[in-house]
Amino acid sequence: MRVLVVEDEELLREQLADRLRQEGYAVDTAGTAEDGEYMGLEYPIDAAIVDLGLPDRSGSSLISTWRSARRDFPILILTARGRWEDKVASLELGADDYLVKPVHSEEL
Repeated sequence: MRVLVVEDEELLREQLADRLRQEGYAVDTAGTAEDGEYMGLEYPIDAAIVDLGLPDRSGSSLISTWRSARRDFPILILTARGRWEDKVASLELGADDYLVKPVHSEEL
């Protein structure tokens, strides 16, 4: 299974990627929505983990782009935004699950 991690915090991005690789996943990473968009549209992604607060545009916009292009892989949002309104809006855009940072690797 190939997982795409779109997270702007480099240390967290690499920690997530390392943990997923230890679990046997193939992992691609991106630090911006632009890079994540390209990878999600051009690579055979099986699942994605997306931060909402990316430097070039929102993770919500990224999810919307993927869904508009009929990319149907599962998307997990991993963000510091814990308001219920953010969760509902993200799920309505097409995300499949929502976790609030900090998160334990076992929960992920």
